[in-house]
Amino acid sequence: MRGQLIRQRTLLFIIAGCIAALPGCSSHESGGGGPAVKVGKGGTEPQNVAGKYGGHLTDSTISDPKTFNIWLAAETSSTDALNPIYEALNDLNLYTLKFEPRLADLPQVSADGLTYTYKLKEGLKWSDGEPITADDVCFTLDVLYDPKIATTYREVLLVDIDQPDGTVKREPFKYQKIDARTVQFILPVKWGPANSMFSFPIAPKHKLSAAYSAGSFNSTWGVNTDPKELVASGGWVIQEYVPRQRIVYKRNPNYWRKTEDGKPLPYMETWTTLVVPDFNAETLKFRSKDTDVIEPIQPPDFPELKKGESQGDYTVYERGPGWGNNFISFNQNLTSNVDPNLISLFRDVRFRRAVSHAVNRKRIVNDLFQGLAEPLYGPETPANTELYNPNVPRFEYDLAKAKALLDEIGVKDTNGDGIREYNGKPVKFNILTNAENEQRKGIATIISEDLRNIGLGAQFTPIAFNDLIRRLDTTPYNWDAIVLGFTGGPEPHSGSNVWRSSGRTHQWWPLQKKPSTPWEAEIDKLFTEGAHELDPAKRKAIYDRWQVVAAEQLPLIYTIVVQGNSGLRNRFGNVKPVSFPHAFRWNIEQMFDKTAQLPTP
Repeated sequence: MRGQLIRQRTLLFIIAGCIAALPGCSSHESGGGGPAVKVGKGGTEPQNVAGKYGGHLTDSTISDPKTFNIWLAAETSSTDALNPIYEALNDLNLYTLKFEPRLADLPQVSADGLTYTYKLKEGLKWSDGEPITADDVCFTLDVLYDPKIATTYREVLLVDIDQPDGTVKREPFKYQKIDARTVQFILPVKWGPANSMFSFPIAPKHKLSAAYSAGSFNSTWGVNTDPKELVASGGWVIQEYVPRQRIVYKRNPNYWRKTEDGKPLPYMETWTTLVVPDFNAETLKFRSKDTDVIEPIQPPDFPELKKGESQGDYTVYERGPGWGNNFISFNQNLTSNVDPNLISLFRDVRFRRAVSHAVNRKRIVNDLFQGLAEPLYGPETPANTELYNPNVPRFEYDLAKAKALLDEIGVKDTNGDGIREYNGKPVKFNILTNAENEQRKGIATIISEDLRNIGLGAQFTPIAFNDLIRRLDTTPYNWDAIVLGFTGGPEPHSGSNVWRSSGRTHQWWPLQKKPSTPWEAEIDKLFTEGAHELDPAKRKAIYDRWQVVAAEQLPLIYTIVVQGNSGLRNRFGNVKPVSFPHAFRWNIEQMFDKTAQLPTP
């Protein structure tokens, strides 16, 4: 679950934790070649300059999309491909971290804070020329609230209602069309994450209503769909998709957004994303000038790329500690088809703490990342300056403590073969990660070696990213352990589908009918309280406690947070890198190629 074009809406299913307030803009000293370039972390957005029309940008990705239906997408390989072609009513400016108008003006909010009224901009059109109306907004919510639709959005479109018996009922908000351009959302209670919740991509009713009515929405717009069938509300349309090779975008001539003097956007005519096997291939493509962007810069490549800025006519942007995290997690799902003996062991917090003690995070930092990372012990990273809690429990590298905890559980090597047994069975399990990600493969390799050092029969198998997601997301949840990572972002509640026991992406046991442990019940309660709380200080205290519980119980055993570094050719204007993954894509409609020569469209 690598980083992607992080429109606020994509955070609905990939975030592990978020900040409660907005951090300031900051930078750190570079590792050579020149000072670090500041990037947006809540600062004032630089003013745009008039650009040229035409030109082209080429970047890359290591995974093909799994679907062209963004409302069904549950992985970043798909959302990366689809975010450029869809927009929401409002969305987050990733430079200022403030919400701003998109398809609609900012909402009018009633005095009691329960009713949000959105008015769509005049003259909005889909890329095929059909109007974008309030009917599209209501249709989108009809789809997302339908329990027959396999969407991850539904989880964060529900509002928590406290019940007299102390339980919490999760309900949808009400919505209604007022007129062709106006839609109204009515909340049952005040809701802190309302702006974030309402930032869902709008679906084209005229293209998808037939499939929805026929009950085939879940199989509509797969990756075998001709891209010409897709319609866009964003700045781009998909012109061509060649699996394992490329996605080609063309500017949407009906895009609503204009420059300050009324000229159409985007500036660039086309944009290509190459699909490459791994991060090493991304580096080779950038060095050979086949791509204009490299992100992330792999740590072994950083010194050379930094020194080569002038000669290569590009800039390396150093983005400081990332917002995302890396972790290993163990399957705790009692309904999965994994060996029940292993599940029983994985559900013992002493086992998870033993694993944490066994993981040599400093070796990962130094051997894999050449120091361009730091150890991590909780769900937030230091990049989230307003929410990060540095005082979480830390089960740091200590093999003696790891072995003692395993002994305490009764996990011992009784036959002298080097592998401990539990209830008379050898503790052997397989660690999966996505084969396209060299960093994760390196992390998984070190972790498996570390665990074998304490007598656990850990093996490591890399598999394709989309296959990995299917194992996580589909019955019978056939996996033992997984090394993965989640992306961070500005709204804590956007991670509720990961942290709520009922969440579809509650990785270690999704879709629970009720919390299987007291600590999961506490986290459920904390996310309810945090969503209802509007006071920033009280909200921070709630999410501080969440970080402590997560670090104590270790459903996700965090390893390291990586420094974010990106490179971009110098021929582009209106470049405003942000501290999120895909640092340049967020405002690609405003970027321009200085060598372009087309007339104003």
